Amino acid sequence: MTQMLDYDAGTGDLENWLIRENRFDDRYLGKCETIFAQGNGYLGVRNALEEAYAGETRGMFAAGTFDRIDESEVTELPNLPDVTAVTLRVNGYRFHLGCGTLHRYGRTLNLKNGETVRQVEWTAPDGSRMRFEFRRFVSLADRHVIAAQIGVTAVSREVRLELESGIDGGVGNHGAQHFHAGRCRVYDGRDLQMLSTTFQSGVTVAVHAAHLLSRQAESALPVMGRRTLVQRYALTLEKGGALRLEKISCVHTSRDPAYAGRSGPLDETLKKDGREALDRACGLGYGRLLERSAAEWARRWRMGGVTVVGRNPYDQLGIRFALYHLTLMTAGDDSRVGIGAKGLTGEGYKGHSFWDTDLFILPYFTLTYPRTARTLLEYRYRNLYGARLKAKQNGYRGAMFPWESAWIDDGEVTPPYLGADIVTGESEKILTGLIEQHVTADVACAVRQYELASGDADFMDRCGDEILLETAVFWAGRAEYDAPKDRYEINDVIGPDEYKVHVDNNAYTNYMARFNMELALRAAQNLRRKDPERFRRLDAKTGFSASEPKIREVCEKLYLPAPGGDGIVPQTDGYLSLEPLDLSPYKDPKAPAKIGTAMNAGRLNRYMVSKQADLVMLLFLRPDLFGSETARKNFLFYEAHTLHDSSLSKCIHSIVACRLGLEDAAYRLFEESLDIDLGPGMKSSDDGVHAAALGGIWQCAVIGFGGVEAAESSLKINPRLPQAWEELRFPLVWHGVRLSVRVTRAAVEVENGGRAAVPLEVRGEKALAQPGGTVRVDLPRERG
Repeated sequence: MTQMLDYDAGTGDLENWLIRENRFDDRYLGKCETIFAQGNGYLGVRNALEEAYAGETRGMFAAGTFDRIDESEVTELPNLPDVTAVTLRVNGYRFHLGCGTLHRYGRTLNLKNGETVRQVEWTAPDGSRMRFEFRRFVSLADRHVIAAQIGVTAVSREVRLELESGIDGGVGNHGAQHFHAGRCRVYDGRDLQMLSTTFQSGVTVAVHAAHLLSRQAESALPVMGRRTLVQRYALTLEKGGALRLEKISCVHTSRDPAYAGRSGPLDETLKKDGREALDRACGLGYGRLLERSAAEWARRWRMGGVTVVGRNPYDQLGIRFALYHLTLMTAGDDSRVGIGAKGLTGEGYKGHSFWDTDLFILPYFTLTYPRTARTLLEYRYRNLYGARLKAKQNGYRGAMFPWESAWIDDGEVTPPYLGADIVTGESEKILTGLIEQHVTADVACAVRQYELASGDADFMDRCGDEILLETAVFWAGRAEYDAPKDRYEINDVIGPDEYKVHVDNNAYTNYMARFNMELALRAAQNLRRKDPERFRRLDAKTGFSASEPKIREVCEKLYLPAPGGDGIVPQTDGYLSLEPLDLSPYKDPKAPAKIGTAMNAGRLNRYMVSKQADLVMLLFLRPDLFGSETARKNFLFYEAHTLHDSSLSKCIHSIVACRLGLEDAAYRLFEESLDIDLGPGMKSSDDGVHAAALGGIWQCAVIGFGGVEAAESSLKINPRLPQAWEELRFPLVWHGVRLSVRVTRAAVEVENGGRAAVPLEVRGEKALAQPGGTVRVDLPRERG
């Protein structure tokens, strides 16, 4: 049987740019709905097929439009009225691939320009042979525009063709409806308009759509239902006759940045702006709209593309797939919205932001699009409201960041329960929102990474320093003093490894908490020296000075798990005494068992098994903590005990393996990271892409194999190309200067495209990249 997904479909200028679905299988609709999803950071649209199928999940999402359907539930990103569904009938028979005869099928996502194209040849039950071509894209040049084009050809005989297309306000979030019934109107017999308002948050969404036909319909009738507004067309196609239908849609919401700060109902404004946008888009038509969007994609690829020359084309395509979806996750100009764990490609995790953004996704933007990175960190700053609230509710001062974040006023939005315990059958409480607290230090770490790479003093003045000071105040209060041992501990937490709950002294949490406090102490010292007045203002706001003696004491006496006699750092108290478990059934790459179906959380807590990178995550973020031999021992030990059941895990293990010279492991884990969404698991991505893993793929290439590190006084580059690669090229932005880096087996070349010199350290050799110049550092010859 033909392989369903083809990653080698592109040739010539499109080599390693195309992902092709070779055959239709309605068991796996979600896979391609997700990986073929389209968007621009403001809008995200799942690539559900035009014709309806049981099991499909249509989804269109606009950043920031969170809503709660009930006081007992948390806010989630609502599914907007749908514009992708189209019903086609041929001589009364509905076009559906489950009936009639399918002769040819293929659907392609072009990563280069963001367009999907589906080609189908099908015979209706009455013997009428038809040819269809479906095209669709979400504009990267105009965030409000979605465009589709359908071509229909009557191949064998004259047919009566009926089409029904419009706006469907009946979609919801897995059965939950977030909108009041839409307020609908038709203008001039062409323009469809639906305004819908969310129940709790009061966000109004305006959807406009229009259809442009290449030939006159014999009848055209607008039909308004309770939650639907459609146009019905009917016409006759002679044998060999063709019809082209263009559908242009525009989406605006009352939470758009353009309306920020405006009070009162915005219905009339949304109607006016929506109709004007629709008129402009219809005036351009599908072709010119696509050209404009493709030009913006071309600019993005020039600015942020990563090029790999090697023997496995899948590596290049996989990296491009990651960058494509990273582009879809954020518009980069609205500090009120973060990045959901599934981006804007599905309902998974309710559209909430996690630590995924700060440590997995943000580095790409920090080192490639620093303005976007700053906006994402400003989102964290604006979430200080919720962080202060959460700290207060838990009996602490300072800022304790929510484990899950949504709108800037929502605070902690982790659901209290999820599913049932497989043993007891009782509702399973979600503990992450209560005791997975390392996210607070993760945000501080992200602030520091951005400061190092950008030198953005303005951000630190407005936002960064306040985040550091107030999170340090939280940690000082969170640490518990153990008098007999004369030390502070952080007890009853969950570290990154979520198989281990209610643990004490998680090494990752303790080390990162101290790092957070050290950053704050240094920031306070610098502020007192350079800008005492601003420090006084921040101090009055954060209460830092009152907590400073305690912060210093905790920094000095906080227990930091150290290597034992065997060189292993205990992930948590008692981890090394847990029961051993044979993990081979769960690590079998051909038929891995799922440990979560074999035992519940209580049993998992007793075994020496980790879900994801925990101690290895610490090695990744803080490579200075331990010597290389200790790091190697710990990597090998924890890799053997980690199942990588989180998509966040393999990329981190790959990078650490790369730094330790474990080339085979590094490359294998990188390839397995590519497979998280693109691989053979046909149900793995039903709820949306794995956003953190996609950011991790970029980090594998640039930070791992490219060896990039943001240091205190320079940009370090210490590359280690895998044997499968001959060349790696990528852009960076360092302190506002755009650089182009080329790594081969012979040398590292850094071209400075900016106006300021950039200090470099390449393989330990210091250099200065002058404006307009190129620094070349030859690499030692590899042993034969």
